[in-house]
Parts: sequence; C-alpha cells; structure tokens
Amino acid sequence: MHKINLILCFILMSASILAQNSKSIDGAGNNINAYIGTWVYQSNDTIFKIVFQKGKKITSYGETHGLYGGYYLSVKGEVLENYMGPLPTCWNLKISTTRPDNMYIWAPNSNSYDKSTVPTLGVYFYDQRKKHFNGEGIAGGYIKLLSPKKLLWHLDEKKGIWWEVEGREDTDITKVLPIGFSVPEHAILTKEE
Repeated sequence: MHKINLILCFILMSASILAQNSKSIDGAGNNINAYIGTWVYQSNDTIFKIVFQKGKKITSYGETHGLYGGYYLSVKGEVLENYMGPLPTCWNLKISTTRPDNMYIWAPNSNSYDKSTVPTLGVYFYDQRKKHFNGEGIAGGYIKLLSPKKLLWHLDEKKGIWWEVEGREDTDITKVLPIGFSVPEHAILTKEE
C-alpha cells in the first residue's frame, strides 16, 4: 500500500509540473487592452510618445503575455529618438535568446497577485541611446493607468540596477553607476485619439 501511495504521489507531482510548463502566465483576470495605443506627454518644447500593443514572450516555462512598446522623443522640434515603427508580436526564447531588434519596451502581465481590472505593469526599457547593461535593457520601472485617458510612466534606474546585479558574484553593485535615460523618467501621458 505504501508503494502505491508513493507512485500516485509521484504521478500527481509530475502532472503538476507538466501543467505548469504548458500554462500561460498572463495575470489571469487582468485586462491590458486599456494600455494599447499611443500615449503623449508634452512639456514646453519636449514631446515624448509611447506606443503599446499586445505581445507575448515564449520560454521553456510557458508564455507570458504583455505589452510591446516603442517610443519617440523630440526637443525644440528636433527628433532625438524615434522607435515607433512596427513592433513584433512574439518573442520566442526557444528559437533565439536575443530580444527582437524592434522591441524597445516590454511590460509583462505576469503579476498574478494584482487582481485589479487594469494592473500596474512592470517595465523593461531598452534605451537605444544609453544602452543599459550593454543594450540588454533595464527593469525597475512601471506603467499605471490613472484613468482611461491618463497613464503614469515611471523609470527607476537605481532599482533597475539592483534587480540586475543583486546576488551576482561577478558584479559589484557599488561599481555600477547610474547613466540616466534618454527619455523622461517620470511623466503623465495622455492617450492619443
């Protein structure tokens, strides 16, 4: 009887592991549709835009759905950054470990603890001018819908550095200095019609 219980326990654990590997990690119950579109911030002679569309990241653990984004920045009528072109729809790490060249923001909808209708999403920002961590991007930021037409954009470089180097033996966190961002770190954007 003891052997049968042990075998049944092993089968149940194996089935549970297989189910987790094939599961979609998308923050069940959360709606990211409200983020889709173009968002604009304007202050004096500075215009900052972000565009979001749905996308997914495929790994050996499953799929994570979220938002892919691009960005644009002009100051005094001069375009400094323009990464608003066509965005990918899928980032398949089973095929290639490199990020798609035309993806500049990744906001995964993977916080299953956030049961709100429209979640606050963490952001990975791939600054094309500053190239944090050799172009690998930096976490630590977030986007939050303040109303159907207002979006809070926030980047936190110190937190992003901590996320990147914490626990790594090959990098001393005290030697990684902030380099700033080429876009505003904190802005409230309005949805473009």
